[in-house]
Amino acid sequence: MALMDVFTHFSIVRRERRGIRPEEIKKWNDEDIKDYCFKEEDFSAADRAVLDATIDQLNLSPDEARTIETEVLNPLLLRRDNIKKYRNAFRKIIAAANHTPLKNKDKESLKKLQIIYGLRDEDIQVIEEEVQNEVYPITPTIPPITSPSAKIAQILHSIKTLKPQNFKLNLPVSIGIASIAVVSLFAIYRPDNCPKQKGDFISEGEEVLNYSQLFNKEKGTEYFAQCDYQKALLRFKDAWQQDRLDPETLIYLNNALLEANKMPYYTIAVAVSIPRKNQNSSNDDDGDSRAKEMLRGVAQLQTKINLGLLNDNDPFLKYFPDQDFINKKAINGKGLKVVITNDENDELLAQKTASSLSHRPEILGVVGHYTSEMTVATVDIYKENDLVLISPGSTTSELTKYPRKNFLRTVFSVEQQSPVIAKFLQEKSIKKVVGFYSEGSPFSESLFNSFKTIFTVPPFSGTVVKLYEFDLGNNFKAEEAIQELRQTEAKITETIGLVLFPKAIGNAQGDAIRLIKLNNSQNWVIGSWGLRSPRTLKQIDNLQPFQKFVITVPWDSLTSPNQDFLKDAKILWTTTSVNAITALSYDATLALTKALEKENNPTRINILEQLKSPDFLVTKGATGTIQFDENGDRKKLDGKGDPQNPPVEFVHIVECRTDKLDFAFVPIKYPTAKDAGLSCLNSPKKPSP
Repeated sequence: MALMDVFTHFSIVRRERRGIRPEEIKKWNDEDIKDYCFKEEDFSAADRAVLDATIDQLNLSPDEARTIETEVLNPLLLRRDNIKKYRNAFRKIIAAANHTPLKNKDKESLKKLQIIYGLRDEDIQVIEEEVQNEVYPITPTIPPITSPSAKIAQILHSIKTLKPQNFKLNLPVSIGIASIAVVSLFAIYRPDNCPKQKGDFISEGEEVLNYSQLFNKEKGTEYFAQCDYQKALLRFKDAWQQDRLDPETLIYLNNALLEANKMPYYTIAVAVSIPRKNQNSSNDDDGDSRAKEMLRGVAQLQTKINLGLLNDNDPFLKYFPDQDFINKKAINGKGLKVVITNDENDELLAQKTASSLSHRPEILGVVGHYTSEMTVATVDIYKENDLVLISPGSTTSELTKYPRKNFLRTVFSVEQQSPVIAKFLQEKSIKKVVGFYSEGSPFSESLFNSFKTIFTVPPFSGTVVKLYEFDLGNNFKAEEAIQELRQTEAKITETIGLVLFPKAIGNAQGDAIRLIKLNNSQNWVIGSWGLRSPRTLKQIDNLQPFQKFVITVPWDSLTSPNQDFLKDAKILWTTTSVNAITALSYDATLALTKALEKENNPTRINILEQLKSPDFLVTKGATGTIQFDENGDRKKLDGKGDPQNPPVEFVHIVECRTDKLDFAFVPIKYPTAKDAGLSCLNSPKKPSP
């Protein structure tokens, strides 16, 4: 294989001298590197002679020839070395285990090594079977050539081995044929990959990602991993009845239903951030809450779709305690399978899981990621593989200032928020503002810079005052910031407003809450959407410091334009307390499924074309009408120039005691919880622990 690669590169050099270079050849080389797993031999004497003759024929200098060989062989040699390192590490670990099953800690270490060395699951399978065979004989479980995965590999291999002179003519046609074949195979066959891989931060039912410890759920994942879908279905049903607020269980229940009943389906993925429990961060609970809210939006629509496959008398209906959904409807007679991936708010892990998802041809689209940081880190990986990414939470302008053809979002952008914030300040007669944000965060810096640009020009003509202490989440000292603010106010006779745009990662939001408390309602404070979270409410023991605090949000359940969505949520989750993240994730999934519905034979490419089409329109989203502009942002106006999406709203905090919290968020048009129609307890405020 390496010999052929060098020949190919020599041919490219000849073409470059003629002014022709097929850029797609890099993709061939990348795939060939992956295939170069276990070949230890170097060039033979005959190979060397043929290469030398080719060098002479092409008139290449020794330096040119050496450069080409180095370019081709170095990645292959690096891959071979990484395989050797993993093999040696695995030998030591199983030797230490002394013929006993590997401990979870050892398995986790091996998974980390796999990620570090950039090895595929199929590489690991062969390596480990070879090493184990050194101890006791086994037969490597190589997939038969007649399996669907082998057929796909054959198609891709035929593309890679086209003769260079036919490259320009045959490549586009071959890729098109391969894409259709891949989709068709996965529509007809279910990949036989049992037992399913665990520990890769990706699961369709074989692993608990959200740290739930329900016995039935754990047993369900064990059965699912072994492809015993009927038993998995029973366990997931019991787990769902135990905890009706766990969307991961409901997604796994849906997936098991599809597999157990052998129903046809399309597959999408959802990328969330579930912090590791051993991370010593006060932001863990908030991150876990956001992940659940995202999954609820996806699970709610998935359940509506899959129930549309069942007749009223279908015995499988019993696995869903409540089936009274409005307008249950399958996607052209097919269901929806959802694969969950967890990036743990870690950019490197996000990139690894994005690459893994991208190389699973059955996955036709991705909902996610929530934070701008994770989205920016992964969007180009999805783009390289023509995989559409619809984010319900990433607002940074970085994603549309330099547009990616595969990126869209259902949430508002920073450009849509900034004028609304500036107008609010203008209505409060505030012309000077101090900004607190997280330096280096794509979301935080983007929102601050956008706001500064809008606020400092007509019709607002305000001023943004710079403080030394402003960097939320990066050793921020709230006391020093307030002291500096008061000193600045003493020099300025005008009222100063505060804008707080903390990043969603780390302790930045906690810094913002401390600043609000120290300000004690002396100044108006406007916060970004991420501060509307249970974590904020849990840190309040006195409402006084929050009397002049408002938050911009893209949607609120009390002013929702789609009441059917809320009715479904109440049936499914037994609550009407639905966060904007859930609604926007629902809409991202809805947009994907509508694009699937419009194609008889959906592929990644034609789904993206549908979503970007000027005619694409979804009229009954949870947050309103869904339509995208050429950059992937939601259109604010319809074809007649009329508003089609809910405007940016402001919410504030009011007293409303419940079993879990003493306060609640409501739109600012409601002065109290009673005005908003909330049901609150009349008992005295719970004492602080």
